Amino acid sequence: MVEIWLPYGSSEIPARIPEERLVEILKPESKSSVSDPVAEVKRLVESNPELLDRAKGAERICLALGRSANAPLTSSVARTLIGGLITAGVQPSSIDLLRTEDAPEIDQILLGDINVTSHDPSSSALAPVKDSKLEFPIALNPIFTQADLRIILGELRPHHFLGYSGLSDVVFPGLASRDSALNQLSDRKEVVVSDLRRERIEIADSFSNLFGLGFVLGPNLSPVKFALGSVQDCLKDLEKAVLEVYSKKVDRPADIVVMSAGGKPWDKSLLTAIEALPAGLPALKRSGALILAAECPSGHGDTEFYQWCAEHKEARYLEARLRHHFNYAGLKAAFLLRTLESHRIYLVSTIPDHYVDNVFGMRPAATVNSALQAVQHSLGSGSTISVIPDASSVLPILAKANDPK
Repeated sequence: MVEIWLPYGSSEIPARIPEERLVEILKPESKSSVSDPVAEVKRLVESNPELLDRAKGAERICLALGRSANAPLTSSVARTLIGGLITAGVQPSSIDLLRTEDAPEIDQILLGDINVTSHDPSSSALAPVKDSKLEFPIALNPIFTQADLRIILGELRPHHFLGYSGLSDVVFPGLASRDSALNQLSDRKEVVVSDLRRERIEIADSFSNLFGLGFVLGPNLSPVKFALGSVQDCLKDLEKAVLEVYSKKVDRPADIVVMSAGGKPWDKSLLTAIEALPAGLPALKRSGALILAAECPSGHGDTEFYQWCAEHKEARYLEARLRHHFNYAGLKAAFLLRTLESHRIYLVSTIPDHYVDNVFGMRPAATVNSALQAVQHSLGSGSTISVIPDASSVLPILAKANDPK
């Protein structure tokens, strides 16, 4: 027996897999880490004269800090960047560090005279963004909009629906009002999911004097790539590294895939955990079974998602509706229902069994191992098994697209 521990909320739960049935464990590729992150960030700052020149002439500088799985690294990178600006002649009191809701905490003592503010989507002051070409209203934190120089900082990571997340989301929805963020996601005409990320980058690009300082983390949470420059250039450099680190070839699909949504915050609710589902499909045979471990302490997570699933309509009806009126929660519901047409999904969570089964169409299970026993009883003890310990950080790709499943 091989015991594999899966992230589950803030802790882990075990999956015991018969060794002779285990096909593979899908994890991100190990890559060489940046040996000295502080020196690398310092080098990037010092070798960017455009950034330093604009910093010297700016009365207010906003450093917008986004999500990262490595809080100590993020703190170190932010302090190194600030140190580079101060060395160039910038007064510490002219720098505002603005945290998004999901950004790591940074010790104020380590930042000295730097102003630190946390953006709250529900209560922070807002400034409308004028002259936007998008059809929905946009309101952002005025500390960002009114700055003379803006720098966004954070991790770029894969996202199974949007392509990428993290750094590309810092400005919007990271610094937006909750209503403004929701406006992008629901009741929109002639919109597809790929438009969401494009629009977010477009919103960021609408601001002048904006730079991105981002990084990509490896499987051990150490940085494998840093980039500093315009938002477009920064993202382009980092996207290559994301694909190199997180892509994983699948040579042999399995009868059963056991996977975790990635633990906190990726399994906060079923709405967020569903974003991990696409990771399991390339590794799974047609009509195979998928076991998803996601704590979901916030339950289903969204009224619209619940309503779309509770209609109990075929996926094709939901997909047809989405073509006329896009809704991101509805898109996830349609994806779940489409997946359930060809695969059984067992959910290990804290959501009551009644809702798992009767509303969302999945099969509830108390533990991963009890779900695995039920699946093996149905498919046979000789069923093959693959494991994805953290589906939020791996991009499985079927090696030969034409292989039968």
